[in-house]
Amino acid sequence: MTVTVVTGAGSGIGRATALRFARRGSTVLVADIDERSGVDTVGDIRAVGGRAEFHQLDVSDADAWERFAERVCRDHGLPRVVVNNAGILISGGFLEQSGADWRRMIGVNMMGPLLGSRVFVQRMVDAGVRGNIVNICSVGAFLPTPLGPSYATAKAGAWMGTQALRAEFAGKGIGISAVCPGLIATSLSANGTRAGADADAEADWAAKLDRGQRQLGRSPERVADAVERAVRWNLATVPVGIEAWAGWYAWRLSPALMRAACGLATIPLAEQVVGLSDRVLGGRR
Repeated sequence: MTVTVVTGAGSGIGRATALRFARRGSTVLVADIDERSGVDTVGDIRAVGGRAEFHQLDVSDADAWERFAERVCRDHGLPRVVVNNAGILISGGFLEQSGADWRRMIGVNMMGPLLGSRVFVQRMVDAGVRGNIVNICSVGAFLPTPLGPSYATAKAGAWMGTQALRAEFAGKGIGISAVCPGLIATSLSANGTRAGADADAEADWAAKLDRGQRQLGRSPERVADAVERAVRWNLATVPVGIEAWAGWYAWRLSPALMRAACGLATIPLAEQVVGLSDRVLGGRR
């Protein structure tokens, strides 16, 4: 019986991925910092006849990762699939975001996947077993955007770290993949923060982004399908959605052109676009 670890599995992409692997017969270890949502995912898995167990985990904490990995391997054996999905969103310009914002974003969105990869790759190598690590990055890894520079930086770091891992461990039977979704209908925006704004403006921004993300975004199942394909075929990078594929190829074709295009997307312009789209989408509800 295989064991799969999924972080950030309390909702969205993580929950869809956890359910996907549970339906394939894997015992899923649901990891999330939010106990309530993680327990809900376990309930959903058990409701369809799957096997799951919740573990509370702060993915930015290296010591917590070590304790988690030790417990998982002791109680369930070495997982054959680890999906590092947990992530957060902090929007706002480069100077609007504080040092604490940058540290939090790097800690969760970049170091989280890399720490998770490290503790389990180490155990796979020591045990001499094959396995797969899938890190959920983002099309943001290829977008040097002024709308969320810390997010783009963290996701780019996670993507590059994933490629470095792949280069180092390709000959040891360990598959390392990066899945890079575009717009997905999750609660990422609703749970995000807006640097440099007061509480009312931040709440209004998050609510509008969330409505747009939920109405225009794809199902998290699309990403779960990409994760499954990445594991099956040991794919290096898997964009999800036309905008993700466009971002991936545009960045490879001309980084300078991509920087110029992204530089046009200022915070004031984004506020106007988000407000307009919210009115249009609100009229369609």
